[in-house]
Amino acid sequence: MGFFDRLRKAFAGGGSAPADANFYWVYAQCRRCGEPLKGRIDLRNDPSQSDEGDAWIVRKGLVGTGARRCFQTVEVTLTFDLNKKNVTDSEVTGGKLISQEEYNALLSQPAEAEQPGSE
Repeated sequence: MGFFDRLRKAFAGGGSAPADANFYWVYAQCRRCGEPLKGRIDLRNDPSQSDEGDAWIVRKGLVGTGARRCFQTVEVTLTFDLNKKNVTDSEVTGGKLISQEEYNALLSQPAEAEQPGSE
């Protein structure tokens, strides 16, 4: 295999590990409007080591599409173990964590029609 073949394979994602092994997907729901939100955490770059050095911490701000006229940021803070494989703690401001199944179910529901004067 020549140099350019190896280079092409490296940029084409031809590695042995699956591409999603480096990502953690987080799902949340906005407290204000109920919109389901999805965010991707790159486990290679996003986490910062804790002050004690015994965990990795990620803070992620999720904002909806604006379809519900709500641009509130839902801040998710996740703490991972040293191997970045397991979430050991989570904290959410402005919403709540939901599962992927709940996220998919909420996406399939039509958005509630806004009532005039409901604000």
